[in-house]
Amino acid sequence: MRVGVVLGTGHGEKGTTGTVVDDLLQRVRQHTEIDVDVVCTDDLDLGPSCPACLACMTAGEQACPNVDNASPARELMDAADLVVFATPVHSFTLSATMKRFVDHFAYLIHRPRYFGTPAVLVSTAAGAGHDAALGYLETAIRRWGFHTVGQLGVNGPGLAKPPYRTKVDLALDEIASTAVHAVRDGGEPTPTTSDLIGFRVARLLVESSRDDGPVDAAYWDERGWFDADWFTDAKVPRVANALAGLVEGRIRKGIANGSSKPYRG
Repeated sequence: MRVGVVLGTGHGEKGTTGTVVDDLLQRVRQHTEIDVDVVCTDDLDLGPSCPACLACMTAGEQACPNVDNASPARELMDAADLVVFATPVHSFTLSATMKRFVDHFAYLIHRPRYFGTPAVLVSTAAGAGHDAALGYLETAIRRWGFHTVGQLGVNGPGLAKPPYRTKVDLALDEIASTAVHAVRDGGEPTPTTSDLIGFRVARLLVESSRDDGPVDAAYWDERGWFDADWFTDAKVPRVANALAGLVEGRIRKGIANGSSKPYRG
């Protein structure tokens, strides 16, 4: 089994986040032989921020000014049977370089490709923020096609306390077993209502930008997604699909009438 690790920390594999990921990989090895590829987001040299030029969406990912620097992460994800996305929590969310990594693959929201590939999410912190960091990562990578099969937020200082360490070890045992079985079983999980709404919103975006983003439209045309209810052949729940359709209808109406409202919290 080939495991890819995207490590969003400047402390590398020896830091707290890297150590927790290594603990997870050791448990995966108890179930099966694995080859591991690791990319540290700090080493990708993606610049201070994504330039937001939209070239990856309008002209294709090869037009990104940082395409060569981002390619190790793309190759890792393409080759992996399982991907571990791991980040320290910085100021109640993921690290800056992990966010930069996500931003540089924004085109995958429009042209997702990793359906059927399971993912595990890991965060470490001295305090709070696991919910925000892991929640954001789960949403982002789902839009790329991955499905999350395990999450773990770990308090770094707490690892020195035996009762807490025992709980973390039990969680790692469970996640490792679940991840291995997810790879062996294969397939794409049944899409949720949120998934189906995301699909329809993505379709709206691609439809509305055919002229400005022909690369996206061609990608969808090739796969027949404009006439589908979901990206894959996974069974689509009827009620969830109907709810997603209602949401799409309201969005379309709001766009057509100019009645959509700014977000006010």
